[in-house]
Amino acid sequence: MTEQIVVKTDGNPLFVEELTKAVLEAGILVEDAEGYRLNGPLPPLAIPATLQDSLMARLDRLAPVKEIGQIGAAIGREFSYSLLRAVVRRDETALKDALAQLEEAELVFRRGEPPEAVYSFKHALVRDAAYESLLKSRRQQLHSQIARTLEERFPDVVASEPEIVARHFTEAGLVDSAINYWLRAGNLALSRSANVEAVKHLRQGIELTQSQAPSPQRVRKELDFYLALGPAMAATEGFARPEPWRVFSHARDLLGNDSTLTEQMTVLWGAYLAHSMRAEHIAALEVARQCLALGAHHEHPGVSALGNRFTGQTLNFMGAFVDARLHLEQALALCAANQETIASYRRFGTDDQVTALAFLASTLLLLGYPEQSAAAAEQAVSRARAIGLAFTISMTLSQVAFLGTLGGDLQRAAAHADEAIAHCAKHGVADPAHRARFTQGALLARSGDPQRGIELMRNAIVAAERRTMYLGHVASAHASLGQPEVGLDLLDEAIQTAEVTSEKFFEAELYRLRGEMLLTLGKRGEAEAGLRRALTIAQQQQARWWELRAATTLGKHWHDEGRYLEAYSLLQPIYGWFVEGFDTTPLKDAKALLGELRDLSGTQTQARRGELLKRA
Repeated sequence: MTEQIVVKTDGNPLFVEELTKAVLEAGILVEDAEGYRLNGPLPPLAIPATLQDSLMARLDRLAPVKEIGQIGAAIGREFSYSLLRAVVRRDETALKDALAQLEEAELVFRRGEPPEAVYSFKHALVRDAAYESLLKSRRQQLHSQIARTLEERFPDVVASEPEIVARHFTEAGLVDSAINYWLRAGNLALSRSANVEAVKHLRQGIELTQSQAPSPQRVRKELDFYLALGPAMAATEGFARPEPWRVFSHARDLLGNDSTLTEQMTVLWGAYLAHSMRAEHIAALEVARQCLALGAHHEHPGVSALGNRFTGQTLNFMGAFVDARLHLEQALALCAANQETIASYRRFGTDDQVTALAFLASTLLLLGYPEQSAAAAEQAVSRARAIGLAFTISMTLSQVAFLGTLGGDLQRAAAHADEAIAHCAKHGVADPAHRARFTQGALLARSGDPQRGIELMRNAIVAAERRTMYLGHVASAHASLGQPEVGLDLLDEAIQTAEVTSEKFFEAELYRLRGEMLLTLGKRGEAEAGLRRALTIAQQQQARWWELRAATTLGKHWHDEGRYLEAYSLLQPIYGWFVEGFDTTPLKDAKALLGELRDLSGTQTQARRGELLKRA
């Protein structure tokens, strides 16, 4: 008998247990002093061929309470006593007795005492066996009954877990109700930044809408789903990926003449971010200006704040830092003056005030205000954490971390990058994770591990996009490994990309790095031309931070050539412009070089005067 059980079960522990119980309950084996023995000849088909058969045989032997198990299975793997009682509608004593028999048979387990008890099937296969034993018509009837009961008597479940109600209406074949609840479930998950869940729920609803006959009502409902799905997919897959872009494009196609301001803004929001993440800055700026126009037309501060934020972000990428600052500060002013309106008009994406602060931090740094930049970054992180939205926190941490690669606090930047990656992994967020991993690599390269840094940066670029600043950091890491030729090739690609995309944010630094690498190769004339180009670009952009770095590098070059007075005359007025940030590395380096140049240029000037006096 044991051998037959082993053969039938193929060693599956659950199946072994179920078959053993089956033969014991059937009276095939009896217990005596020495153990168990067959009670007569083994009847044919006494041992079911499959686990499903075994479970069904056990349920059939509990015929009086089998229906209770089936109703519980229709509710789910786990079911509460209160919901089961509301659905069954039979004598409470009989219900408790039936549940006790299912417990005794070890088909279900109980936590707590009725009416607060919660029951769960021993295994998903047990639940499946009970559920599969129902006729399809009976299943649909039960799911309809469960859904209606939840609606009528369990408002807390409807409010907090609408996907449960949606599932029951779906299984009941009540499509209209199911669609409404899948949309509620998707929007609720989206509001909680549970983007993976949101995508799942919304796709379920979209699939059901496709089963309906074409009608204006179907188009309306489909638009609702796509307007929610776009932000959810953008968060999970990344704004630049094809699928989120297709979702937003389809939503745009579904927009009618009666579309609301929020619906129009949702589509513009998706279009802007898709263009921006692809470094299509001219197209992104056009969408940002459409947002500004829409906000002005409707006199809506929330839309105007978003439009100013988008415009400021894009101008920052394009190197128009002064104008970027104006728009970002305008966005912040609108947010501060219209908190309630702005908090309620959009339910997804990043918080406008937080993101404006994060981009303002970058803009202020490059304009030459490192302390104001650090303060804005700290405000952005604090507000993001206070709001508690996963996507906003992830984006803010990754953005602020990247400031460290531009010359900020390296240790704090590394901590923010680590936190961003952990947060993205926990909440299934894509784009900020790539940026944070790149930042980790850039910081590693700067702190003495360029090989590992390059590996991290290149992986992040493959996963995200080939931004000019990304290429610049990888190029710098290769140069630190004694590979300036590789670095120069990457810089040439970045400079060409900047021309094509108008991404001028990092352009001055690209030419500075190019000049540095050419110096290591002994190409001093070409290097100096590159450094002068870096200075010119920085001055045109009023980017004092880049100007200081370019002037310091060129000043060191002239120092090495003995052109002390020329180097001092270049660097001193640029350094003298700064009023803060004197504890940052670029300003400390410039100060040290100026001190050395001052002494050397003084000595050089005295020597020249002496020479002139001798000649006289």
